Amino acid sequence: MWIKNWKEFFSAKKNVFIFIFNFLFLFASLNIFTQFLVFNENRNYTVQLNDPILEFFNAVNLDTIAFAFIYISLISFLIYASFRPKLLMMAVTSYTFLVWTRLFTMYVTPLDVPAGAIEFNDPLVFLLGTGQPVMKDLFFSGHTSTLTLITLLAFNAPNFSNNDIKLKADKYFKYFLLVSLIIVAMCVILQKAHYTIDVFAAPFFAFGVYALAKKIYGVK
Repeated sequence: MWIKNWKEFFSAKKNVFIFIFNFLFLFASLNIFTQFLVFNENRNYTVQLNDPILEFFNAVNLDTIAFAFIYISLISFLIYASFRPKLLMMAVTSYTFLVWTRLFTMYVTPLDVPAGAIEFNDPLVFLLGTGQPVMKDLFFSGHTSTLTLITLLAFNAPNFSNNDIKLKADKYFKYFLLVSLIIVAMCVILQKAHYTIDVFAAPFFAFGVYALAKKIYGVK
């Protein structure tokens, strides 16, 4: 099924262009975003918000739990989406839009790290080449918005492909992603890696780029 689906996808020349453009745009965007993270981390004209919810507890280090759910979810989603080429292209496009949206919102809202925060050691950030810890990538939460995005895509996956593409994972995978999203959002707040507003706003931005991708790909 996997090979058959990709052969059908690439049989249209426009899809070949979409595939190449998508990944080139993503690669370029991530490179720019990485440079921005370094700039953002070194800004000293930042504001520390008074978050009444974070004042109720001390930060708890939940790195292991959070990143287990984050990366298991992301890897499993990529495998799941690879059986539906159009879904995967929508995921890449919408995630790239999400990267640019985060870059803009972080630029216009230079926030300082919440009081008492424990560093959120994301191994992917170091792989991207920032060369330093990143804690000021605050508004809005990247992990929460990314998991929201792939959850939205998974819930509507059958609508993005031919009707004859049916997977057993369609029944339960979306719920796994939803649970992962809730757990990661809670971990981010309990670790005080983000302000509450960062996490609360993330799903709205994710839905925005998701809706934009649907229009671009002509999905209702």
